[in-house]
Amino acid sequence: MRVSVINQKGGVGKSTTTANLAVVLARDLRLRVLVLDWDAQGNASAFLGLPAAPAWGTTDFFMTPDAGFHPVRDVLVEGLDVIPGKPDFALVERQLLGDLLAGPRRLRRAVDRYASNYDVVLTDCGPTLGMLAINSVVACPDVLEPIELAHAAALGALTLQRFLSEAQGNLEASIRILGVLPTFLDDRERTPREVLGDLARIFGAALFETAIHTAANVRDAGGQGRPVVLTDPNSRGAHEYRALAQEVVARG
Repeated sequence: MRVSVINQKGGVGKSTTTANLAVVLARDLRLRVLVLDWDAQGNASAFLGLPAAPAWGTTDFFMTPDAGFHPVRDVLVEGLDVIPGKPDFALVERQLLGDLLAGPRRLRRAVDRYASNYDVVLTDCGPTLGMLAINSVVACPDVLEPIELAHAAALGALTLQRFLSEAQGNLEASIRILGVLPTFLDDRERTPREVLGDLARIFGAALFETAIHTAANVRDAGGQGRPVVLTDPNSRGAHEYRALAQEVVARG
């Protein structure tokens, strides 16, 4: 299973979701997992406790594939490998734009070399729908979309739907929405509950049953470089990410 965690809006929980989901899949479900940090900010790497300037990372994997495959092995838990983000990752977008014919499938070719070593490949995307996002969904066509339960969330979701439909029609027929994940749910607030209803009407069965509630311990865990499923395994957030992992595997 190859999953792109994507949303064109920042701050919706993409990297948090990627990190927690990866740990649960590897530790609890005993799957071999590869996380590809496909974001210049490198948040997924940071949330998994990796340094900001790794010796080998995303740029090397993508731009010099013949130089070998050197992910960080068994990150935090056994079975979780990570290709960390690098500060020079912005160069990748520029190179892709200069290769309009083969550019959309460059990541696909790199991932194809090593995907058979893993049960799940997770790509954590940056907040953009440019050539990097196109490469991600072509290489990892099961799309997991975290959506913050805030005003205008439905409009952003429809924009991403159009993007995915165009990529599916023009580049990769297997692209699909694996699931839409509501994030920052607060049962005490009216707006998140209203937006959750809107998303249910728009996406129907594509909406995950699991929603991630707003919680300080989830946010703080990312800052410590250890996901909440490790720092506070009995918390509501940890339970929710474990439930999400079960849904992802069932759908995948």
